[in-house]
Amino acid sequence: MSRLETLPFSQPLLLARSEQCLAITSAMPLRVLSSALVGEGFGRVRHFANFHVDKHYDGHSPNEDLAQWLLAQGLPLTSVAMMTAVHLNSACVVSRPLGELPHGVMALVTAGVGNAVDISVPSQDDPRLALRAAPKVGTINIFAFLDAQLTDGALVNACLSVTEAKVQALRHVGVTDPYSGTPATGTSTDSISIAATQRGDATPYAGSGTPLGRALGQAVYQATLGSLSLSQMRTPTC
Repeated sequence: MSRLETLPFSQPLLLARSEQCLAITSAMPLRVLSSALVGEGFGRVRHFANFHVDKHYDGHSPNEDLAQWLLAQGLPLTSVAMMTAVHLNSACVVSRPLGELPHGVMALVTAGVGNAVDISVPSQDDPRLALRAAPKVGTINIFAFLDAQLTDGALVNACLSVTEAKVQALRHVGVTDPYSGTPATGTSTDSISIAATQRGDATPYAGSGTPLGRALGQAVYQATLGSLSLSQMRTPTC
């Protein structure tokens, strides 16, 4: 059974939690840029979902599986939907102020690093690619919400800011690629969703040189650290 909670964001966001799914519903359509298997690219979205899968999930038809799971949850196929083998009780939510908004930026992260990878290592040096081995459990899924109006370029810029913050969190806890022994930059199955209310003056930037980018980076950094800690302890709250 799902339990409902209101998320700390300046516009109404409702989170339904269960062992199988984290479902976020926005009261208003949000402008989104996403790398998720379902809901990828640019769009206007009200529903976001993160599904738990078994560590032995075969992944042969993930798009079809996500579509079926969305329908089972009563969510539209226009949702942004991701999946992870990380237990969903490791989800961590962090909000940060933006201007006069006490909760103008928010990040929800589920993070596991059993499949940690250093993307700078040449592919011929990674036996996971050469052997086409099934990856170990480990995915970092990031949902970021911004109460701001972003151009398409600024949404891409926000993805860069999220990635920088994620890598810094991994560096902080010393996550390494088990094959190269070098600092990990993420996992091979990470996903990201940036959702903006499109309120206020339009901004073409969301990088580290802006208050928006800094608030986003802080929220993602802290939420990633929090989820990594919770995934190790498997405690139900953040």
